[in-house]
Amino acid sequence: MAEGQITARDRVVAAYKGQFADRVPAYPIAGSFAGCLDGLTIEEYCTNPRKAVKAMLNYYERFQPDIMIAFNDLAKEAEAIGCRVKYSDYVVPSIDRHVLQDDKGLLAKLEIPDPRTAGRLPAFLEQCEALSAAKVPSPLGSVNVGPWTIAMLMRNPELLCLDTIDDPAFVHDLMRFATEYAKRVGDAVIGTKIGLSYSDPTASCSLVGPDTYREFIKPYHEDLVQYFKAKKVGTTVHICGTTHQIHEDLVDVGFVAITIDLDQQADPTLYVDQLDKLVTLGNARGVVAIGNVDVTIFERATKEEIEAEVRRCIDTVGARSRFVLSTSCELPPRANPDCVKWMMDAAREYGRYDRILAR
Repeated sequence: MAEGQITARDRVVAAYKGQFADRVPAYPIAGSFAGCLDGLTIEEYCTNPRKAVKAMLNYYERFQPDIMIAFNDLAKEAEAIGCRVKYSDYVVPSIDRHVLQDDKGLLAKLEIPDPRTAGRLPAFLEQCEALSAAKVPSPLGSVNVGPWTIAMLMRNPELLCLDTIDDPAFVHDLMRFATEYAKRVGDAVIGTKIGLSYSDPTASCSLVGPDTYREFIKPYHEDLVQYFKAKKVGTTVHICGTTHQIHEDLVDVGFVAITIDLDQQADPTLYVDQLDKLVTLGNARGVVAIGNVDVTIFERATKEEIEAEVRRCIDTVGARSRFVLSTSCELPPRANPDCVKWMMDAAREYGRYDRILAR
C-alpha cells in the first residue's frame, strides 16, 4: 500500500490481523477531556449529547486519533439503576449513593433498566448514533461499563469485597444481574453500528486478587464475550491498575483486545513487563494489546517526558504487530492539550514500522 493511501482504519485492521501498515496505530482515551477542551463543564459533557458530540468531533479534528470512542463516564449504568451521581469541575463523575449499600436484599426487587428510557442511557445512545452518522475516517467504538464495576457501584466497593467472603452467593446473584444489564446496554449500543468495548476498572488486581477475579468475575466476562461472539461482535476490555496476574485469564475469556493501565505503586519495571508479556501473549493467541502511555502525567509533562513514554511503549513491543498505542487510562478532564498533541506526534514519527522493523 503506497504511502499517503494508508488510513487510520487500515492501521487498526492490520494490527488486529497481526500485520503491519505504515506505523503503530495510536489514540488517547478521551472522554470529559474533549468536553473541557470545548469549554463545557464535565456535567454538561456527560448530560448533553448534542454538545458532547460536537466536542468529540472537534477533538477528532484537532488530534486525528486512529481510533475514535463514544465515551462520557462510567457512572451512567449505575445511575440508571438508582445510584446517585456526583459531579465535579475537575474529576470524572462518581457515585455518592449506592442503591444496595444499606440493603442488599433490594436486589431481588430490581429490574434491569431499559437503555432506551432509563437515566442518561438514552443520551449516551444518542451520542453513539450521532458519532456513527458523522462517519469519521477512524474506527469508532463505545465505552460501556463492565459487570463487576456495575456491581461494585450498585453495592459499594468495600462492601462488595467483604461480600465475596461473607456472602458469595449474593455476589454471584448480583453479577448475574449486572452481566445481563451489561448485555442489554451492549445490544443497544451495537444497534448504533459502532464497536463495543467494556471498561471494568475495578476488576484490577490492585483492588481484588487474581483468585477473586477467577471466581467472581471471569465467568461473567466469559458469558458477556460469548453472548456477543454469537452475534459476531468482538469485545474489548479495559482494566485499570495491576493486571499481569490475570493476563492469561483475560486472553482465555476471548476478548479481542485488552487495554492495560499502570499500577502507580509498583516498581516501574513492571510497567514494561506487563506490556511485554501481554503483547507476547496477544501475538501468540491473536489478541491485540492496547496501552499504556502513563496518563497521570498529562496535566504537567514536558514534551520530552511524553515522547519518552511513547518510546518506552513502542520499544517494549518491538517488532510485534498486535499492538495499539494508547493512554493507560482516560485522559484527565483538565489534561494539557499540548501533551495529547505531543503523544500523537511522537506516535506518528517514532512508531513508523520502517524504523521499527529495520532495527
